[in-house]
Amino acid sequence: MKKLMGIRAMLLAGLLVIPGNFGLAGRVLAQSDSGAIGDKQMQELRQKREEQWQDQERRRQKMEDTGKRQQDATKRQQDAVKRQKAAEQRLRELEEKK
Repeated sequence: MKKLMGIRAMLLAGLLVIPGNFGLAGRVLAQSDSGAIGDKQMQELRQKREEQWQDQERRRQKMEDTGKRQQDATKRQQDAVKRQKAAEQRLRELEEKK
């Protein structure tokens, strides 16, 4: 009985080792390859998400910068109008003194 079990085990091991055997060994290899492919796909997906996040962050920063520049330009324009009015007022006062 022990000899029979030993022979069966050796036959099974032989079937797994024989090249070109697409039985159990092929399934085992396919499963191990799928894990590597899955890891590679996950890494690519993570990298793609990271790039998308960085792109969104750059766009958000650019929009904030654009908004800030627009506010600064509006303030400079208002200040220029005030200075122009003050200069015109001084000019009128100088003309009145003559």
